[in-house]
Amino acid sequence: MQNVIVPLNAFDRFKVLENGQESFIQLIAQSGAFGVEIRRELLPVQDPQLDKIRSEMASNGLFPVYSAPIELWKENHQLNKTELTEIFQEAMTMGAKWLKVSLGHYQHDASNINDLAAYLNQYKNIQLLVENDQTSHGGNVSQLASFFENVTDQMVPVKMTFDAGNWYYSGQSVEDALDKLAPYVLYLHLKQVEEGPITIPLQREGNHSWKKVMQHFPSTMVKALEFPIEPKEKTKDYIDLISELVLESEAISCNS
Repeated sequence: MQNVIVPLNAFDRFKVLENGQESFIQLIAQSGAFGVEIRRELLPVQDPQLDKIRSEMASNGLFPVYSAPIELWKENHQLNKTELTEIFQEAMTMGAKWLKVSLGHYQHDASNINDLAAYLNQYKNIQLLVENDQTSHGGNVSQLASFFENVTDQMVPVKMTFDAGNWYYSGQSVEDALDKLAPYVLYLHLKQVEEGPITIPLQREGNHSWKKVMQHFPSTMVKALEFPIEPKEKTKDYIDLISELVLESEAISCNS
């Protein structure tokens, strides 16, 4: 199934930091993934090896996504241009097609969407994605809906990463999020969240929320496996699980 991406934060953090994200790319490719999500928080500060990562992704034929834990809008509700410029430059160096950030402190009557539109004109080859994070402001359904309605009305090229599990951390309703945000979604992050909240690996059996999220969108929607994968060799098992569930869902649709 050519629509599953593996983020590098799915693997043991210390091993990723020790060996470099590029060292996992071949395994991800051999597991049948469509792409890889490079994580800025797991890059070495002194020498991030962006060219090496780019070469490894290209040689393994993987779709490149870059995730950076920065907020699009600062606490004063203005565009976070300084950090945005840093990560867009990093994304260009590694050849990323998609760049994912958090919403931050967007406010409808204070945040200037025209500033964002003008800024993104510099980077037309990179798709900006805004994800619902685990904070009360960046994971708020109403705030996200207001933002995406605004950028859509202004024809600003921003799409959403819908994290199926983060709603539990930010105290929001998954059903409400699907109802209000589904039209803007380009990319799914799948994780299973249990009481705590705590993120655990996907389980095939059971009526889990991430399954409902996945079934809500077209089977071709790009999906990421953002949960602990241990050992790393189990990556293929989880990619196969997603492929099997998609095929089952398609068969039910054909027979209904």
